[in-house]
Amino acid sequence: MFAFLSKRKRHPLSVYIYSKFNFYPKNIYLFELAFTHKSASIHHTKDFSINNERLEFLGDSVLNVIIGEYLYYEFPNENEGFLTNLRSKIVSRNNLNEIATILELPKRIKKQNERENLISNIYGNALEALIGAIFLDQGYEKTKKIIIEKIILPFVDIDFLIENDTNYKGQIIDWAQKNYLSIEFVNKEIQLSKNQQGYSSEVFINKELIGKGKGISKKSADQDAAKNALDNIRKKSTNNNEF
Repeated sequence: MFAFLSKRKRHPLSVYIYSKFNFYPKNIYLFELAFTHKSASIHHTKDFSINNERLEFLGDSVLNVIIGEYLYYEFPNENEGFLTNLRSKIVSRNNLNEIATILELPKRIKKQNERENLISNIYGNALEALIGAIFLDQGYEKTKKIIIEKIILPFVDIDFLIENDTNYKGQIIDWAQKNYLSIEFVNKEIQLSKNQQGYSSEVFINKELIGKGKGISKKSADQDAAKNALDNIRKKSTNNNEF
């Protein structure tokens, strides 16, 4: 038994998990799966693939619950809107991608196509899958402790997130409403790459195209388009005082 434990702890992935989160996995397979992108599925058929997508789904749910509980107690005098907005910023794709990079997850992700890095959020997705694996391997309380102590406190600047609004779609909708202008987002399904489906988004202000974007989901495409629209509005305002 002791020889088995020693071998398990010497596994490169176990060493990595211990170095970042201070525990050795009980089931190393869960963590190998967490780093397996769908392009490198262990088993793939028309209807079923073994990769990190199911763990990503679980990790996303676990992360939202833990962040929600943390913020509930951390900000006892704030309303539901404040807490929801702040949680959204913490678990945003950009934020999770950045944290995953700091944790050196990209080095461990198994994938077939290197171009996937440029058009998707596989780093942040892998972080969610890793959280799912930790939850199954260690349970809720240990996972909560790890997320708070090893992810939120060292890598999330909550004061900065409170002061800076990155909800670009919300910003441009508010701006349009304050100026009594109509606003519409139009989405289309597109092929981002050979192996990646996604969406394009166009923002129309008073039926005039003002911004474009794309992403792996309608939500991320809308955010990208809204950011582009806000940049265009600011440039136009600076040039000729319109908008």
